[in-house]
Amino acid sequence: MENNLAKAISELSLRMRLIKSMQEEKSSSSSLTDREILLLELLDKAGTMTVSQIAALHPNVSESTISTTITRLWRDRKVVSKTISPENQRVTNVELTEKGKKELEVYAAHQSFRYKALLKAMQISDSEGQMLFEIMSRAVKVFDSHLSKDKAAGEIIK
Repeated sequence: MENNLAKAISELSLRMRLIKSMQEEKSSSSSLTDREILLLELLDKAGTMTVSQIAALHPNVSESTISTTITRLWRDRKVVSKTISPENQRVTNVELTEKGKKELEVYAAHQSFRYKALLKAMQISDSEGQMLFEIMSRAVKVFDSHLSKDKAAGEIIK
């Protein structure tokens, strides 16, 4: 059962990514990578973050790579702002701009469309929907438990 379920999830994931790819062809946010979208979502949730705080959430990526990504989002895309901390001039604070918030709204609308399409395709009853909601809620709690063990991630999800 577990193997069949994993395979079904994988098959759904492929189709969802294909739909996402088709949506991105028609959108200005299509040139944003998954890492950049995640970074914007983190800033939306947390407000202001330092480059070091953002880098701490990407343990397999160097701080210089994160810094370069942030600079590109600031200089080229204008979706984040960067300011030097007055208390410590070695620290750069990063915030989402209005343009960044609009980019996230477009991304969220596309994501919502994909999730609604998935739920419609699943043709689930109300009781199955409630059961699925409870299962997903349990999964979120398990992931939150794992994420809360990481200081940087724990601050964002609480």
